[in-house]
Amino acid sequence: MKNNNLIWSDPGRSPGRPRLFWRYLLALLVFNLSACSTMQTVSIESAMQHSPPRGIEYGSLVKVRTLEKRSAEFRVTDITDEGLGGKPGFYRYEELESLKVEQPRKTYNWGMIIGGILAAAAVVFLFDNADSVRVCSGTPCPEP
Repeated sequence: MKNNNLIWSDPGRSPGRPRLFWRYLLALLVFNLSACSTMQTVSIESAMQHSPPRGIEYGSLVKVRTLEKRSAEFRVTDITDEGLGGKPGFYRYEELESLKVEQPRKTYNWGMIIGGILAAAAVVFLFDNADSVRVCSGTPCPEP
């Protein structure tokens, strides 16, 4: 009998090997192991009151947008009570519409990552071999 279930099995492979599951697992691992940087919004009012602004240090990557709708992205080389400076120039806090700073990359606990990969491999192994297990409660299992 031909297996027409294209979601769960690949042609040329055993019918118990799920194609969708393998692709989902690969996508999940790639997503979790990638180090994405995100920009966090910094309150301009808070930046005016507290120098340096919270989360911004020398060398931080910032993205500013002025009230004149100009945008710039730069590494901070100058921090004062009036504003931030970098290669494109100095930007005063009162001239800014928005201020964002790159969040530092998280360090990974390699033990947790390896443990997660081993756990995922165990689930895949058990799921892959599940077609050879039959449950017959109280009566002998019929022969295929």
